[in-house]
Amino acid sequence: MRPPDDWGQAPPSLELTPNWPGLDGYGDHDGPHIDHTRVKQILKVLREDLGALKGKAGELSAGGSGTPSDLKTAGYIGPEQTGKWDVANYFGQNATQAHEVLNGKYLMLIDHVEKLVEGIEKAVQNYEKGHRDSSA
Repeated sequence: MRPPDDWGQAPPSLELTPNWPGLDGYGDHDGPHIDHTRVKQILKVLREDLGALKGKAGELSAGGSGTPSDLKTAGYIGPEQTGKWDVANYFGQNATQAHEVLNGKYLMLIDHVEKLVEGIEKAVQNYEKGHRDSSA
């Protein structure tokens, strides 16, 4: 059955970014050739980098590298830091609130990247399993 003429145009074709790691142009089929070994290497490095970004709970990194623990500890401004001066105290409350929001977004970003990595890993596993099963 042919779709109606008023459905509009077909979506544009996917264009690969030149030199994207793990994509080696087009193979014998319609889609891009994906080097699964290279993609797995990239995901491994990305996981290691995410581990460094997350840090360990309650542990400050050397020099304060910006892990959530660093930010939680360094971002607090309370009466101990501002004294009893009201203006400074209100500034501290605002800074603390801003810190809590930004740190939450930072943790959310790390979580989303971890889920992206897991999704790509699962896609590669599924593809390889399908290829093995169809080649048997």
